[in-house]
Amino acid sequence: MLRGLAIAVLLVLPALATAQQKESRAHMEACLRWSLAGDRFVTRNSCDTPISILFLILNDGHITEKNVIPGGLFQSDPVDANRADEMMFSACPIGYRPNLRFASENAEPIRVSLYNCVPPGKPTS
Repeated sequence: MLRGLAIAVLLVLPALATAQQKESRAHMEACLRWSLAGDRFVTRNSCDTPISILFLILNDGHITEKNVIPGGLFQSDPVDANRADEMMFSACPIGYRPNLRFASENAEPIRVSLYNCVPPGKPTS
């Protein structure tokens, strides 16, 4: 009986651990290197995982969202070069989003990478 219980526990624990791992994932900012090309921000996904990028110029409030395949290019809408430092972005695996609401009031923690990526059903802060 104890042996059967031990086997059951050993079979269930890995499944629970896997389910928990899918609840939250690390952001994927290391996959991106931003540059300003003319009047647009551009970056390429250098990782082997497709990512979802949220991009915001803080002074206009317009959010651009794009899924980028490995090796794919993200290009922002035109920006004012004088306000180029007033941008923020998040990078999560496709199917995930930042655990912080992607809005200007969360610019400080998002700009210093203090967010994780969660599935769509999870609440945001």
